[in-house]
Amino acid sequence: MGGLATTPASSYLFNKHPGCKKLDNNEGQLFHHPVAKLLYQSKCTRQDIQMAVAFLCTRVKQPDTDDYKKLTKVMQYLRNTKGDEPKWWVDSSYVVHPDMKSHTRTPCTNHENIPR
Repeated sequence: MGGLATTPASSYLFNKHPGCKKLDNNEGQLFHHPVAKLLYQSKCTRQDIQMAVAFLCTRVKQPDTDDYKKLTKVMQYLRNTKGDEPKWWVDSSYVVHPDMKSHTRTPCTNHENIPR
């Protein structure tokens, strides 16, 4: 899984190739475990990989060599962006005010900066 990628998935993410060789049980486990770990990461801190991980989750029962290449692409992307700090903006006032304007505009980089 060496190398770097600039995106977590290619345009062929949802394409399935019926002629691809299925992974055996040991290789399937090597596919399943990282996908499970990525699922946790995609829900907690790396929303940018959610679409690719969601697709890979549908393939854990019978992964093939093409699915493994797609997993490799996600891992290469994470390696390329590991120094990036996620930024979140928290604002729930859009729902409360009739003019639907923001009133907090607080950029958050971690949970300690969230206004209480």
